[in-house]
Parts: sequence; structure tokens; C-alpha cells
Amino acid sequence: MVANIQSAIAKLKHKDVRQRRRAVRILFDSDAYESVEAFSPLLDDKDIWFRNKAIEAYRRWAPKHAPHLLVELANSDQLDAQRCVATVLESIHDTTDAAKLARRLLNSNDDVVVRRAVHQLISSAEVTKSELDGFQQAEDHVVRAYATEVNSNTSNLLVSLQDDHPDVRRHAAASLLGMELTEEENTALQNAINQDDALWKLAVPIALQNRLPNLLDLMKSKSNSQRKFLVQSLKDAVEEADDERLRTLIDGDCTSIVARWLVGRNDTKSDALRTELLFDERVDSIDKSRLLERLLHRQQEPAMQELAERLISESNDELVLSAAQNLYTS
Repeated sequence: MVANIQSAIAKLKHKDVRQRRRAVRILFDSDAYESVEAFSPLLDDKDIWFRNKAIEAYRRWAPKHAPHLLVELANSDQLDAQRCVATVLESIHDTTDAAKLARRLLNSNDDVVVRRAVHQLISSAEVTKSELDGFQQAEDHVVRAYATEVNSNTSNLLVSLQDDHPDVRRHAAASLLGMELTEEENTALQNAINQDDALWKLAVPIALQNRLPNLLDLMKSKSNSQRKFLVQSLKDAVEEADDERLRTLIDGDCTSIVARWLVGRNDTKSDALRTELLFDERVDSIDKSRLLERLLHRQQEPAMQELAERLISESNDELVLSAAQNLYTS
């Protein structure tokens, strides 16, 4: 096997193109990583088949066995060569070496190559502050988004909230929502969220999950037009009816959202909260009626009969009365 590999390596320089092609196939079939440096002359071959095979050999074997060879590709004017290096950056064990290669690719004319290089520098924490500042101002929105995602400068992030591309704005908002902001900074963030539905839909689940102080403002800002989304977000975040987040919403006049969260829930805690909302004047008759309609399967329970009887005696709303009478069996 060793003799065959050495023979194949030697034949990479053979004048007969058929012999050279056969040598290439033998080396690839044998996974002969020791042959990678022998492919170097083929990078400039007139035949594109050999050039592509040389790049493939570098991609397959150089990151682990001969990373120094990738410098030659990174410095090449060939787009395929640059792309080869870009795709193997994450496979290079030494992050310092990978960072050096990545920096050689930053001036490429190919967006994909530059994006991979930037991502490597940022994800490996090899990026410098000046590089990060430069990426923040890049023309390519993907590069700006990468930089924004790891930026911890509040002023820069607030500027990024006004970026032309939604991905950049999204990363900026996500970072800011996890920071302790001044009143002025929080106002700027809230204004940006209120003007951008995508940011708002990003912010609501984060605020619910992290119990942020701006939760109520977010839930009330678009409560009518995005009620379905709000209810689903609440269902995803809150499991128990005695959760303090529900109390925050009730106290803040977001009773309709909580009422819709309650629909279909039949545990003891939910029963108590449902009763409270059914006698809360702020909850509209449609939400109350819906709560009652979903209790018909529990019609035989004494507690349900007591609830229906109380509503019949105390409510003046026709829709609520109708639903309560349907629930009442006596």
C-alpha cells in the first residue's frame, strides 16, 4: 500500500494526463493525507479538473495534517481556493492559526468567504476591538449582524436598532433586552420595538421568559392587533395560574389576554383565577362567555353550578347570562 501511494504521488507529475488522473484517484481512494503537499503544483494546472482536485485535497487533509499549506490558498486570487480555506477554518485546531488565515480572507471579493472569515474571528474570540468596530460598519448586513450579536456597547447597539436590515436590528434588540439600561436608553429601545413588529415579536417572549420590567408595556402596546400571538406567548412561558406574571398583567388591565390563556384549563388554581375574572368588570363579555362555554363538560360539578348560579344572580350582561344559564342545570 505504501509503495502504491508513493508511486501515485510521483505520477502526479507524469506527462501522460491519464496517468496523472489515475494517480489522483488512487490517492483519494486511499485517503492518502501524506500526499497533500504533492498536490500543490496542481493548483495552477491548466486543466480545471486537476485544480479542483488539488483544492479538494487541501480541504480534506490540510486542516489536520498540513495547516501551513492553507496560507498559499488564502493568498490565492482564485475564488475556489479562497472558498476552500473559508470552509475549513472551523476544522483547524489552533484558533490562532485559524485567525491568521481568516484575516487573509477579509479582503476577498466574495461575500461568503468574508462572512466565514468574520464568523471564525468572532466565534473563536480572536477578533480585536478595532476589527469588531469595522465589522459593525460593514456594507454586508450579515457581517454587521455577526458583530452586533457580540457587541456589548450600549450606544453602538442603540444605533444598530436603526439599521436597514432586520437581522441587525434583531440582534441589537436581543442584546439590549438583556442589559440594565438607563431610563433614556430603555425609552429608545421601547420606541424602536413599538415601531417594528418583528422586534416586538422578538421582545415579548424574552420579556416573559426573563420577567423583564417592560413586560406590561410590551403586552399593552399591540394588545388588539396581536392578541393571538400574545396569548400563545403567554401559554409558552406560563404554566401555573398563580404565576406572578399573570398578576402583573391583570393589575395592568391586560385581563383579556389572561382570560384567553385560561380557556381550557381545569386545575384548582385556574378555577380560582377564572372565577376572579368572571366577576371582573374589566373583562369583556365575549371573553367571559368563552370561559364559561369551555366548562360545559364539568356541568355536573357542584362548584360549576354554584358559579353559574352566582353569575345569573349578579350579572346584567346578556351574553354572560346566556352562557351561565347553559352551564346551570337546576
